[in-house]
Amino acid sequence: MNRERVVERLEASQRILCSCHRRPDADALGSALGLSRFLRSMGKDVKVYVPEPLSPTLEYLVEPDEIVGALAPGERFDLVIVTDTAAPSLLPKGLPSDAPLLVIDHHAAHEPFGDLVLRDVEATSTGEVVLGILDAMGLPEIPPKRVAEPLYAAVVADTGGFRYASTTAKTMRLGARLVEGGAEPWKTARNLFEEWPPERLRLLAAVIETLALELDGKLAILEVTREILARTGADDDMVEGLVNYGRMLRGVEVAALLWEFDVQEGDRTRRDVKISLRSQGTVDVSTIAVALGGGGHRAAAGTQLQKTREEAREALLSAVEKALS
Repeated sequence: MNRERVVERLEASQRILCSCHRRPDADALGSALGLSRFLRSMGKDVKVYVPEPLSPTLEYLVEPDEIVGALAPGERFDLVIVTDTAAPSLLPKGLPSDAPLLVIDHHAAHEPFGDLVLRDVEATSTGEVVLGILDAMGLPEIPPKRVAEPLYAAVVADTGGFRYASTTAKTMRLGARLVEGGAEPWKTARNLFEEWPPERLRLLAAVIETLALELDGKLAILEVTREILARTGADDDMVEGLVNYGRMLRGVEVAALLWEFDVQEGDRTRRDVKISLRSQGTVDVSTIAVALGGGGHRAAAGTQLQKTREEAREALLSAVEKALS
């Protein structure tokens, strides 16, 4: 779907629900907040729905009572929006199904869903996609701080602080524009990258101990087990981003983090393995993720496997070896 049709639908809708993928990161949440705040400024009735606790690193973005964790039975909307959501399995629980679903994203979709979809796989972030929509709806060249701040966080997070290969001159101009609007780079960097509890530093130390270099040093593997999380007192929210430490090593072309993750299925718990992948840019890790049933971007991708950690590791090694050959 093109941007013009999305704008038409947004302008025609009055009661709107904004949400994002499960376990939201800064791009998902920042995009939803920036979009919802602009729509409210147009006089629309907008709710932001996030049924899970937020990572403490994201709390600075949220205004008091801005997010709801539950919806009233039978509550109806003209339009439901989800940001940064690449697959239906990532949709939050309790999302209404009786309204058109608009998906705004920058990931390639291998399992299409949604009634209206705007995906720009060339964008650095969903925040960049949202900014394009808001520009088409009349956002000022210097945007208000309430819109600029969450969108800046979205772009910063998904470019690794403007360090990833996806960063271009256009990205820097976009960032400068949002800073002109009131986004504070120091505040964003501090909250997203530096506000660590002691447990996360202990987790990092334990994860570094698992480092293994494979395929002539071109593949770095790090692991997070449930035992490591319990021993360090860390929780699942603290795992995000640790894969990048493998990416820092000289000679490494692909970094992978294998993370044991419990999934609740009714009365039983299933243990899956999530694999996060990062590249220095020479290897397209999205092809590795697709081979393993996932997806993503050239420099950042991932998947989730219903396998043991040992089985997941073998599958990963095979897929990376093929990608490097």
